[in-house]
Amino acid sequence: MGTTNAGLTKNYRVKSGIIRTPLYPNESISSWLIRAALDCGTEPITFTGFYWDKWRLWTYDLDRGFEPIAPQIYEDITALSLNQQVNLASHSLYSVLKSINGENTLIKGQAKWVISRGSRNRSFRVGQSYCPCCLEETPYLHNEWRFVWHFGCLKHQALLESKCPCCGELYQPHLLSAEKRHLNYCHQCGEKLQVVTTPLNEVEIATMETLDNVFTTNSGECFGKRIDAQMYFTILRYFINLIRRAAVAKSTHAFARFVEQCGISQSEICQTKTALAFEQLPVEERKNLLVNAVKILQLSYEDIVQAIQQSGITQKAFTFENYPAELNILFKYVPEGKTVSRKTVTNKSKTDSVLSLNRQWERLKRQLKIAA
Repeated sequence: MGTTNAGLTKNYRVKSGIIRTPLYPNESISSWLIRAALDCGTEPITFTGFYWDKWRLWTYDLDRGFEPIAPQIYEDITALSLNQQVNLASHSLYSVLKSINGENTLIKGQAKWVISRGSRNRSFRVGQSYCPCCLEETPYLHNEWRFVWHFGCLKHQALLESKCPCCGELYQPHLLSAEKRHLNYCHQCGEKLQVVTTPLNEVEIATMETLDNVFTTNSGECFGKRIDAQMYFTILRYFINLIRRAAVAKSTHAFARFVEQCGISQSEICQTKTALAFEQLPVEERKNLLVNAVKILQLSYEDIVQAIQQSGITQKAFTFENYPAELNILFKYVPEGKTVSRKTVTNKSKTDSVLSLNRQWERLKRQLKIAA
């Protein structure tokens, strides 16, 4: 069986120009592969297994790109496409997000700003995000639906979905059978995905528009200063993590006082069910954290300094993780804080809090692939 491998320069199963499936401007790699397979009258897994049987491609997050698997596959796909018009290399998340992630962040490990798939064999623990209205209009998967800050669709001003409205199964179009000719079907129940949407409010829409603008223009305003996109998203992540800590802190804690001074009520912050990475959180939790973090970054320099000073937060509190050097100009107003020695309680049994137990349960459900 001729396949692409280290010893061959050509995949002998690839015949020039036999696939007529076009590539949409913002289409993901997995989307084109699924549509090409269905256009050929076969299942996506069978399609990729025929041309590239050396790899079980659907065990990878293909939207990231073929760089860590076999870059030759890009050339194979170009050769397969009619008039060699399909170039998936420029559609990989590695390529698309390089401006904010750098060179190697998508090759191994958790990809920053990319919604995690959590693959288990050929199935995913997290459903593919989609806009029901977009799929109804033109059934293909948009690359931006994998961006972690895209919790909704700006065109239709609706929250992105990840499950079938009919049966509740995770949306996994790569598992579609051959008779389903389009992506807007559920692989489990076989029903067409219903157009059921949850509307976004004005603040949520404005948050996504702000982040999209920073990403596309490579420039954003943070505390009244213009910075590049990579630094903006680095600072954004820092304050997302700070807010997550403020959500579970006592109301008298420095983190809680700080976010209150920034105009964010502690009661409005969602307490994440797990301690997972931001990219692995459910859409509602990501939405809440992004809205509040962007609100902080939009403060003027004077307002953020005032919030720091009035909250009484210390430098020690701000160093819960490494922060960007660009924040030193703010944190110079922060007192160093004192080292406090705490008594160790030995006669009290150690019990898990309700929040801790809930987080352990949510983690276990993810591992067992139980629908929440």
